[in-house]
Amino acid sequence: MEMIGALLLPIFLIPFLVRVTYNRLISIALSIVVMIVTFQNYSSAWTVVLAVVGVIIGSYLSMRIGKKVNKKWS
Repeated sequence: MEMIGALLLPIFLIPFLVRVTYNRLISIALSIVVMIVTFQNYSSAWTVVLAVVGVIIGSYLSMRIGKKVNKKWS
């Protein structure tokens, strides 16, 4: 269950935080801090690997959302 959470948490959290903070790097840093606190007791290597994959996917989605919003409001 923690592996699914490690993958899905940043995918949903990073685009949400980008919309709140208007800064991609701050949202990635905040989501990493939330994941460290959440998955502190899990020491599986796969959990860490899936968390990194989730951060990459989440940052990609936040870039796509940012491009759509910039086009829409320009």
